[in-house]
Amino acid sequence: MKVQPESELIEMIDDNSDPFADRRASPPSDAPPSGPRWIGPAAAAVLLVVVGYGVVSSTIDSPKAPTPKAAQVVKPQFYVADPPTGFLMYLAEQRGDGDTHAADFAASGPAELWATPGASATTGSWFLVSLGHRHATGANSYRTVVDDTEVTIEHDPPTGQARLSFTKDGQAFEITALGWLDRQLVRLVRSVSVHDGVIAFADQFFTTDHKRVMSVDPSAAIFGTPVSRVLYATGLPTALADTLSVTVSSDDVADRDNVTRFALSDVASFAMGDKTAIVGRSVLDPSVSMAQWRTDGRLITLQGSIDSSPLQGIAESVHKSTEDEVHRSLDTTFRAPLPGLQSPPSTIVAGSLPDGTRWDIEVSPRDPDDEAAGYVWWIGQPGDSGTPTETRASLPGGEPTIETLVEHGRTFVFAKVPRSVSGAQLHVDPTGLASTVSPMLDVDPHLGDLFTTTVFFEPVPFSARIVDGNGVTVATWPHL
Repeated sequence: MKVQPESELIEMIDDNSDPFADRRASPPSDAPPSGPRWIGPAAAAVLLVVVGYGVVSSTIDSPKAPTPKAAQVVKPQFYVADPPTGFLMYLAEQRGDGDTHAADFAASGPAELWATPGASATTGSWFLVSLGHRHATGANSYRTVVDDTEVTIEHDPPTGQARLSFTKDGQAFEITALGWLDRQLVRLVRSVSVHDGVIAFADQFFTTDHKRVMSVDPSAAIFGTPVSRVLYATGLPTALADTLSVTVSSDDVADRDNVTRFALSDVASFAMGDKTAIVGRSVLDPSVSMAQWRTDGRLITLQGSIDSSPLQGIAESVHKSTEDEVHRSLDTTFRAPLPGLQSPPSTIVAGSLPDGTRWDIEVSPRDPDDEAAGYVWWIGQPGDSGTPTETRASLPGGEPTIETLVEHGRTFVFAKVPRSVSGAQLHVDPTGLASTVSPMLDVDPHLGDLFTTTVFFEPVPFSARIVDGNGVTVATWPHL
């Protein structure tokens, strides 16, 4: 399957209405993305209140991945770091007492990575198809229907990746891809299936230039078989902002070179005493750095929303810990009573959805002292009696922005503009549905922006734009 230039591909998924159908994802950049991001897609939600702590045991089966060497699962052992000022330990978890289960730190189930020759995490063309929920976040997404399958298509500008999530024949799938067009990925959705736990393709059009590189998810396989993990964060005990973690695993990473090539970018090595470690940026989130080394028959992985250079310094402080030391650190974090939020969220919209359920969308600044840090969207879900249970970070402030989120079978569209943009309105145009126009609202005089939001149920592609009082379009989605 040759990935063709955009100019040669003018067909759309849905009668020329799909806003992404013939657009490549933004090419990956060598520079780190501007503005703060949380570590990994799974941590996109803010932890607003931490309700307890402890050493957690799990009985989830270990990830299924080929293991060419018969390395036994090592005994659980906590390793701790001397984190930078402001970071506090908030969780420690370890493998259960049994011999057949490990902590569920990584995705489980079959996965296959197919790539063009010479491809890597940020170059060439590749796709990872896997079972279960792994990397999709629902942000910057839209929904469409492929045959009778509803598909959420997400684009991540910092990585250039497209991430598709869908359920087919009762099985949840995800496809993560680089260098593919949306309409080509839709063809892949039609093709893929699973039989007896084995991924199969009815149409192998991609094999003309893609070859199967691995039968594992590299971003999960790079951890080996985890047995314990300690997590740190700033903003505790009321919120989770920047994060740091130390994971201890069995040294059983299969196909180590390929796993590293597709899990990390900008990989370099550095000395830690008599040991050699590697450091790089996560392919899933370039704002997250990862360092990894081997000691005492264990694989140690340090990762966090920190640049590579300071992460190396923290890596040199990582050492074997006693359980008592871990508990003392956790107790220090949560000894103080939980204060209230510095800035309670302000309501953008509250009312009832077309199905009669309530919904509430609120907003609060990420940092009351730094408007450029952006905001947190609070999303009330049906059945929550208006209590927000989903939180998402906004794009940084200072410019008009449109953001989208697919969550719980709904498509949310969030918009904000600086107060200097007068008379602005959000226009949302879903394919085959009536367009909507929503004025930007002054929800809090202490905030530097105006806000609005809308939601719709139908799984259709759409476009959106913010138009100011002079009729000038100041922001669009998809981002052009």
